[in-house]
Amino acid sequence: MSNRKIHPPRLADRFLKWFCSDEVLETLQGDLYELYYKGRERHGKLWADYYFITGVIGACRPFAFRKIKHRSNSNIFIMYNNYLKIAWRNLVRHKAYSVLNIAGLAVGMACSILILLWVQLELSYDKFNANSSDIYRIVVDAGNGFKAATNPAGMPEGLAAEIPEVKSFVRLFYSGESLMEVGDTKFEEKRLYLADSNFLEVFTYPLIEGDRKTALAEPNNILVTQSMAKKYFGNEPPLGKILRVCNSENLVVSGVLADVASNSHLQFDFIVPMSNIARTNNDLKSKTWDNFEFYSYLQFQRGAIKNEADHLRLEKEVNRIYAERITSMVLDFHLQPLADIHLKSDYQIDIAERGNIQYVNSMFVIAIFILVVACINFMNLATARSARRAKEVGIRKVVGAKKAQLVWQFLTEAVLISLISLVFAVGLVYAFLPVFNNLADKQLSFYFLDGKFLGSLVALAFLTGLLSGSYPSLFLSSFKPIRVLYGRDRQGKGGHVFRNSLVVVQLVISVLLIVGAGVTRSQLSFLRMKNLGFDQSNLLYMPFKGEIWKKQEVLRDELSQAQATSDYTFISHLPANLTTGTVEIGWEGKDPDVQYVVPNIRVDENFFEVFKVEVIKGRAFSRDFPTDKSNYIINERMAEITGYDPENIVGKPLSYFDNPGVILGVVKNFNFKPLQYAIEPMVLQYSEYGQLAVIRTPMEGTDAVIKRLQAINEELNPAFPLSYNFVGKDLENQYKGEQQMGYIFNLFAVLAIMISCLGLYGLSAFVAEQATKQIGIRKVLGANLPSLVSLLSKDFLKLVLVALCISIPTSWYVMDSWLEDFAYRVDIKWWIFVGAGVGVITITLLTVSYQVIKAALMNPVTSLRSE
Repeated sequence: MSNRKIHPPRLADRFLKWFCSDEVLETLQGDLYELYYKGRERHGKLWADYYFITGVIGACRPFAFRKIKHRSNSNIFIMYNNYLKIAWRNLVRHKAYSVLNIAGLAVGMACSILILLWVQLELSYDKFNANSSDIYRIVVDAGNGFKAATNPAGMPEGLAAEIPEVKSFVRLFYSGESLMEVGDTKFEEKRLYLADSNFLEVFTYPLIEGDRKTALAEPNNILVTQSMAKKYFGNEPPLGKILRVCNSENLVVSGVLADVASNSHLQFDFIVPMSNIARTNNDLKSKTWDNFEFYSYLQFQRGAIKNEADHLRLEKEVNRIYAERITSMVLDFHLQPLADIHLKSDYQIDIAERGNIQYVNSMFVIAIFILVVACINFMNLATARSARRAKEVGIRKVVGAKKAQLVWQFLTEAVLISLISLVFAVGLVYAFLPVFNNLADKQLSFYFLDGKFLGSLVALAFLTGLLSGSYPSLFLSSFKPIRVLYGRDRQGKGGHVFRNSLVVVQLVISVLLIVGAGVTRSQLSFLRMKNLGFDQSNLLYMPFKGEIWKKQEVLRDELSQAQATSDYTFISHLPANLTTGTVEIGWEGKDPDVQYVVPNIRVDENFFEVFKVEVIKGRAFSRDFPTDKSNYIINERMAEITGYDPENIVGKPLSYFDNPGVILGVVKNFNFKPLQYAIEPMVLQYSEYGQLAVIRTPMEGTDAVIKRLQAINEELNPAFPLSYNFVGKDLENQYKGEQQMGYIFNLFAVLAIMISCLGLYGLSAFVAEQATKQIGIRKVLGANLPSLVSLLSKDFLKLVLVALCISIPTSWYVMDSWLEDFAYRVDIKWWIFVGAGVGVITITLLTVSYQVIKAALMNPVTSLRSE
């Protein structure tokens, strides 16, 4: 053997040492090295490599076959154990690559898990009720876009008597804010309902203490939730204890309910029997069919509604029975499934916490998008390392490995990375779940040790691993050994197209999320800033309670005496979410076949000045004209409906609830419902009395107003604590759901874009690695850094342009469809798309610049050494 220093191909040399024993190695190594040296001396390095590799293959083949045969007789478990060992060694050896992959998949899976937990909660509303599939709520469509969740007191009982499929019914009545008192413990509570005595038979809310059959049997009974029992009675047994309500009635605690689950459309703290008000409520006494004040649920016999045909048949029967009872109104009743109330309800006057099925579908798609983006990252990063594993694949194939075995090897690595990522994802979910709950205003829970849930997570990890590892495994296992061992080009046109397509998908998703976040932000800003037709700023209101009802004239005097509270008005309802209305309205020439639900507000003479509502025709109400109490002021929309001549409308006749009068004036349209609804016709009636006082507070003088109101309340109504709020705050709360979705959408949009950056980084690393020799040659020929950066970056810019061409029209269509839910909406501005495009281009260039500049700055001697 020659003593000259020679350098044969290292991988072939390693395989020689791995397959052969020391005795055989000592015999073969010298001959092979001599063969290599002579080949290099006579024919050059390329042919010397060829001689050495073929010699190694020939020498190792018998030993390789022997080892492979031995392995084939082993247990399959040993094979997979070997796959795992190799996968683990690769992870440990290439730490930076492993961190990037695990980080991308962990963040992607954590985001998807959080979103899917939220989606699962939204879809689970009311399904905990044992009878949920048989319970339907009665709702009504009055025409002209007015739909309500209420119905008359006598209707459920009448339907149960005539429809044999109805097993039972329950009515609910919302009492509004109620003062609850035990000794010195006194609080205003907002979640008290009255319900029929069979409430706990129809709905399966857990009763911790008490008897389900008798808990609501007596008029003076009351059910309380666990938290309320603790709040008012501490550690004492609550059963049999007295709760004083509204400083007027003592009720006996007859049962303690578990706190209401967050996925219940009914959210209550107290339930009082309907019989408590049956003696005094005229609707209940007369079993009326024409005054809509109650929420009613019908429980049908098990299996009575098996399909849509049964559903429509029973709805038709409900409408037939109502039409026979009431001929003066044309209404369309529907039976709304209990499980649909939360997500598929657009009814007004609703007590349900309203969700939106479109938001659920959108968030589910975003969860899939984020997971797909994370998987694409893995694919790009894996293919970026293809050059480093090409010779490994080539030698494995040479010694007998089949493509299927290589595919399973790389899939095993992908699944292992996915399972490790799952562990980190679970940690991220645990860490950020409280933050997400606060952002979404939900009570999501995460029970990792639950068998079913744990199985779902593992299945998600395996699916993610298989999906993300599918392309790299097929790509790497398809290398031709002869080509890779000679160092020739391994890339096919199809591979480039597929990888570029993956990047385009990532960029399309990024643009969709950026545009979605921009449009959502614009719409929410528009809702907050839109001129409602009245000035909502600095408006504080105080509901009337207790003794105030009887002392409204005294309250006027007290408010007038202080400068801070002198700008006030008494009204019946706030123009924020007006839910009253009637179809009993008439005017000259009205078409008897046309029906409108027209709400009204009873106001005093100060209303127009306090709310800054503009009277554009006629005049406002005045105490100087006693006849104003029987006359009306209408809005512009109502004036259009009447068909009266706008110039001569003042003095024209109008009747409301069969009370004839004339039109005194017309006010400029103002919004009195959320902006999801267009402005409807409205009537203003004059009254010196109201249900609440609204005060326009001086600038920076709110504290003085509150102190004055506290003093007045202590003097006139000492049994009740002062209760007040702000009109502007109520208006903001109307769009709370949209705001929460906007926050969540923006958060996950940012995270998805960050994950996309990892994929771009991987592809840029891949491109830079493939172009190393090309860059070296260009640098030798005089190319400068900017030209090299431009050369490598232009392909990415082409991908960005393709993604923009796909994503811009798609995002416009998606967001335009979302905006259709709003009667008042923004136009989607062109600059949102420009901003998204510029943002994606900037992010792309910043992401790929590191790898591109790194490759461009490489010493050409290093990149061309093997040549």
